Amino acid sequence: MTQEPLVLDEIIHQPVRLRIMTMLVSIPESDRVTYGFVQKSLDLTGGNLTTHIRKLENADYLNVTKEFHNQKPRTWIQATVAGRQAFAKYFTNLQKVLSWHPES
Repeated sequence: MTQEPLVLDEIIHQPVRLRIMTMLVSIPESDRVTYGFVQKSLDLTGGNLTTHIRKLENADYLNVTKEFHNQKPRTWIQATVAGRQAFAKYFTNLQKVLSWHPES
């Protein structure tokens, strides 16, 4: 019997994207956070954060919405259902890798 190889989602596995996704899946599904909050919390430059958000958004792991609040633009970021499922699978596979023992 051949066991299916464990694969870690490379989109999520990148360190900055892993931090972004961890932050977003740790809040309730209906909640979202501002771009500025993520940038400050993770101590990222605007360009770096934008690049990683775009990669996650293209994978359908995030929703990004832009709104105006008191005549100022505000960008909101929220994990999608697909993003939450991908993160859960990533986490499960990571746990399997960490608990792996070679066969004797």
